[in-house]
Amino acid sequence: MKIIPAILTESRSVAISQIELANSDDRFDALQIDIIDGWFADNLTLTPADYADLEYGQLQLDFHLMTEEPLDYVFELLEHRENLPIRSVIAQIEKMSSQITFVDQLKKTGWKVGLSLDLFTPIESIETSVMGELDFVQVMAIEAGFQGQAFVTTIVDKIKELQGLRQKKSYQYELIVDGGIKKEEVALLQSLEVESVTIGSGLWKSVDFSQAVDTLFSVVRE
Repeated sequence: MKIIPAILTESRSVAISQIELANSDDRFDALQIDIIDGWFADNLTLTPADYADLEYGQLQLDFHLMTEEPLDYVFELLEHRENLPIRSVIAQIEKMSSQITFVDQLKKTGWKVGLSLDLFTPIESIETSVMGELDFVQVMAIEAGFQGQAFVTTIVDKIKELQGLRQKKSYQYELIVDGGIKKEEVALLQSLEVESVTIGSGLWKSVDFSQAVDTLFSVVRE
């Protein structure tokens, strides 16, 4: 299982500091950048353009769009793609105008594409016509929009349902779980065969970043 640090901030200096921390450990190969527009949730972050002139070292970027119209931000990412080592774009579906259009547009870019389900959004909200096209399905274990919330264990049923659906329909998407994840949740999600977890405040608010990373990876190795 992969551990992916997640950055959610409106501060350029905080973003730079967190990128540097993630780059300090070569066990990380990807970084999730959370983009919030103030409309999807009552929060506001840096925009994709704000990240275009930063240094990422060995890290690839997954952009998580928590926005009223994610496709608008895909076009912004395309404007800066030469300066951003983008691996994938993952978007919340709740206020998306068209899942098919979003997925089709991402396929044209060559980036991987994912859809994300907020805490109380049912799996059925992802349209059947796009499920087979997805590289990632992300499950929020908190309500999307803010770091520092507690992991909600009821998502275990959603994870199991997505695993069963993937097997039954031969879908190829990987599962990502985002929000409220600490050592205990890493162990739980690994037992559920989740491929990746994203962790924000559990890393950035730790007293010792290196020690927090070691603790998390010690669970993954078991």
